[in-house]
Amino acid sequence: MTQDDPSEPDLVSRAAATARLLGYAGLAPFIALSLWLYGIASDHEWRAGTILLLLVYGAVILSFLGGVRWGVALARHGEDAGFDFSLAMVPPLMGWIAVFIPVPYAFAVLAVAFAAQGAWDTLAVHTGKAPEWYGELRTMLTAIVVLTMIVAFIATS
Repeated sequence: MTQDDPSEPDLVSRAAATARLLGYAGLAPFIALSLWLYGIASDHEWRAGTILLLLVYGAVILSFLGGVRWGVALARHGEDAGFDFSLAMVPPLMGWIAVFIPVPYAFAVLAVAFAAQGAWDTLAVHTGKAPEWYGELRTMLTAIVVLTMIVAFIATS
């Protein structure tokens, strides 16, 4: 193989590495905002804005994850793709609902939604619907995001 004609495993490896890098970079707002929220006083002038930023970012990322699952279903063209398309609509709806319910419950809804999405993504790997590397990545990202939502819940309780 030449450098201009990379092998399939090499392409998959590079795609996985890029996804890891971007996935971990996407944790930065979750971590920074939840820790900031935990550390500031309940009457801090930026508190309400921090809560809104974290809620909306969580909703956006849930929408993104639903879109990823939509893409997985598109790529398969299988019998159960319709079911997967339907389920892929749940994460964005849960994120949207979380934006409108009272804090701290909104963070609890997001924590549960992220955990459920992570479990669904892991199941997709085990059933061969998604690549092996995706399951490992989603498990780590899910654990960290759920932890940040718990921190935010505690900080706003």
